[in-house]
Amino acid sequence: MLSLRHLLITTGLLLSMPSFAAREVNVPVPLDYKLIRNVLVHQLFTGEGQTARVWHDGKQCSFLDLSNPEIAGQDGQVKINNNVHAQFGAKMGSKCMTLVKWSGILETLQKPTLDKSGNVLSFPVTKIHAFDSNGQNLNIDQLQDLLQQVVAPKLADLKIDLNASRDDIIKTLLPYVPAEDSEQLNDSVNSLRFNNVKTDAKSILINLGFMSKVKPADKSPEDALNATELQQWQSIWQDWRSSLDKSIDQLPLTGDLAENRNTLHDVLQKAGTAFEQGLTSEVSEGNDPVRVFINESWDELAPLLRAVSKQLPGAEGLRYLTLIAATDLMYEVESVGSPFGLEISANGLRKIARSYIKHKNS
Repeated sequence: MLSLRHLLITTGLLLSMPSFAAREVNVPVPLDYKLIRNVLVHQLFTGEGQTARVWHDGKQCSFLDLSNPEIAGQDGQVKINNNVHAQFGAKMGSKCMTLVKWSGILETLQKPTLDKSGNVLSFPVTKIHAFDSNGQNLNIDQLQDLLQQVVAPKLADLKIDLNASRDDIIKTLLPYVPAEDSEQLNDSVNSLRFNNVKTDAKSILINLGFMSKVKPADKSPEDALNATELQQWQSIWQDWRSSLDKSIDQLPLTGDLAENRNTLHDVLQKAGTAFEQGLTSEVSEGNDPVRVFINESWDELAPLLRAVSKQLPGAEGLRYLTLIAATDLMYEVESVGSPFGLEISANGLRKIARSYIKHKNS
């Protein structure tokens, strides 16, 4: 199963258009096929050189390996092409005698499908086609049966289950939400549903919806952090900064992207400076360091994050998509509200910081 905690936290809960009545909020979340490939590799292709031994006879005389998955969209479905290397043999004393050996391509078409509850997104196989490097169809019945009965179900085993993520989402969000809004947080998370899914040439587009009484951002003035609160915040930020810097250094980036590590480190440093200014300084409406940082940094950061997300393992890539989708949505609406009345500003950050510090000290 995929863990969608970070994908859902921001896109589904923290940003939406303001409203006073309970309504369904829908957030489109595109998943690039390269990211989907990384998820598949992370789950199934765990052998040396990103291979998957999906069947064997226990004696290593007969086996079937998959490698080099390629994913694209075709006719409203997901097309996955895998290299196949299969062998059937018989044990003769301490040796194996090879009877049949075949190499070629396995092509599956898999249709993104939602269950009736909207909680589970699966990818059942609708068509399977195997052929060799010359385009000749597979004509070995035993191998064809094996592909149908064993391999296809393994490729179809990819599922995204919201039920497996709800408790984790609540646990992660709770420190940032005022105590009086904790019940609303639970209601919003429990209402999360997949409303629609479709494919195009570039990505799978998931429509994520939830019911919430979205209220306008609470813009009542919040005092700057006092010395004790600031010291606690600095300790929290230092822990986050250290962890994020380490993650940036460990990102498996290649090519031109490898040169952009410094950009990510610089943006993180600017964030720390802007956030501390917003937490401690007098802020005017037109000179909010938190909002200025977001506005100035996003145009530089978003394209890099989109490219980075495609090179990361599935769960890590989804974390980056969280930030991208959420901030893109914020830019698309004229005013930003949330189910919990928070705002993207120094004032809002002070409320979040105090809520987190209070939760951490409890």
